[in-house]
Amino acid sequence: MIPAGEGRYLSGQSAVVFGCGTIGIAAAAAFSYFGMARVMLCDFSDFRLNLAKRLGFAVCNPAQEDFRARALDYFGTAPSLSGQTANIDCWLDAGGAPSILEDFLRSGKIESRFVSVGVNNAPRIIDLLHMTYVQQSIIGSGGYMPQDVWDVQHIMTCGRWDLESIITHEFPLDQLETAIRTAADVDHAGNVVIHVCSDS
Repeated sequence: MIPAGEGRYLSGQSAVVFGCGTIGIAAAAAFSYFGMARVMLCDFSDFRLNLAKRLGFAVCNPAQEDFRARALDYFGTAPSLSGQTANIDCWLDAGGAPSILEDFLRSGKIESRFVSVGVNNAPRIIDLLHMTYVQQSIIGSGGYMPQDVWDVQHIMTCGRWDLESIITHEFPLDQLETAIRTAADVDHAGNVVIHVCSDS
């Protein structure tokens, strides 16, 4: 999550979130909650993108539209080492595809940052000289601090988003296998909840 003290730092900035699952949508809500003016989610699943769209977020399916053109239209322009690029302050990877970091390093604007959440644990080659010139940064998402719990509770109860709407399926524990198979079907499922205890 994002420390509450970061609110002023994020105010008016912009972010793109890759991955429209539970973590990606929650990150988008947190960015917006702490003051980011423009937040867009990207995914290949129209089903999940529609969940985000109903919450009020801009969306992009890179398999169906040109991400660069969509980003330029939504975020406006900013300078990079290779010319004008989308004015995105923060790229958050909640998907883990290798191309996300590659695209950031190649076309991220000056002083942009990359937050790694969906970890791809394969070794990566990074051009540190290029990062130095463009003043980019790569940030790990880390663990959970006590303040994060309070932040999540505030976001959940602030009334801006019906975050429960991303729950598309619920299963009892004895249907665990079905629940896991359902959760893996990104074209028909969002967040899948498993009830460990019965109501009786």
